[in-house]
Parts: sequence; C-alpha cells; structure tokens
Amino acid sequence: MEQTTGTGSKTEEERRLPAWDRLPDIDLYMDQVLLLVDRSLRGFPGYEERGLTASMVNNYVKQGVLPSPVKKRYGRAHLAFLLIICVLKPALPISAIKAVTARQLQMRPLEQVYEDFRRIYGETTEVVAAERSRDAAEKDGAEDIWRASLRASAEQALAMRLYRERFEADSGGAEAAAADPGGGKK
Repeated sequence: MEQTTGTGSKTEEERRLPAWDRLPDIDLYMDQVLLLVDRSLRGFPGYEERGLTASMVNNYVKQGVLPSPVKKRYGRAHLAFLLIICVLKPALPISAIKAVTARQLQMRPLEQVYEDFRRIYGETTEVVAAERSRDAAEKDGAEDIWRASLRASAEQALAMRLYRERFEADSGGAEAAAADPGGGKK
C-alpha cells in the first residue's frame, strides 16, 4: 500500500519503522544493508538529504556505536542499530546516541530497546503530523516555517540538555556500556 497524502508525505503506517521481526533474520552484505536502510527510511524527515553510506557504517563501527560485522556480514542487530542511528543523527551527536543506546542495553535486550524506540518514534511522528495538519491551515507559509524551525531547535536543545544532565554526569557507567554496544547479546 504505497499511498501518500496529498502533500507527498508518508501516511501514518508508512512513517513507522519496520518491526523487529520484519527485519531480515539472515546475514547481509554492506550493499544489501544500505539498500534495506534506504528503503526503510526513504521519505523520513531529512533522511534523503543525508542517506547512509558504506563509509558512515564503517565509521560507526570504528566509533563503537555499531558492532563489528561478522565476516563482512551484518545481521538483524546491525540493522536495528543503523535505523536508530539514522533517525537520531540529525538531533544528537554520535557520542550521545552511543551512550543513550548503551544505557538502554544495560537494562534490556536489543530487541526490546529497538521495539521501544520504534513505538516512541511512531508516537512522535503522529503528534508532529497532527501539528503539521493544524499549522497547514494557516495562510502565511513563513510563519509555519518559523514555527516548525523553532520547535525543532527547541526540541534539539532539550534533547542535548537532558543528555548532558543524565549521561555526561554519569559518564563512567555510560562509557563502560558503550564499549559493548551489543550489550553482550547477539
């Protein structure tokens, strides 16, 4: 069902990230991973301008935010991490994504972390879509742009403040967990 709304944006169902059990349970090569992430995030806010490249994936592995591939193959866990990274990257630096994800993995397995992230992402996009519909009724497009930009800026500032307050103050625990972004689980 490849419908879009009249504005060309994704419908509510299309805006959702793929469920954990819909991610391939087979090992994939880099080009397959890039294609799958691209298909999953195509049309998501800002993704098409950034995309995901093999260099980015390799850097995420080097930075320890993504587990190393096994014999140049990537599994379901890698896909989940990459989807989380790609969605969060416009708002948070990689170091923050790494620390927040690592802390979540200390408390529960990756499947649950991903499903919780997926649920929160869906809830958030529904709220934003409802606000966008309300704002679209206004006549002055410049005010809509200002409102959306200021909202995004305020939300990003809040995310960074929360990260600093809750993670940088406790960097010892987050750093240790970040050393193993797979949480010891495969």
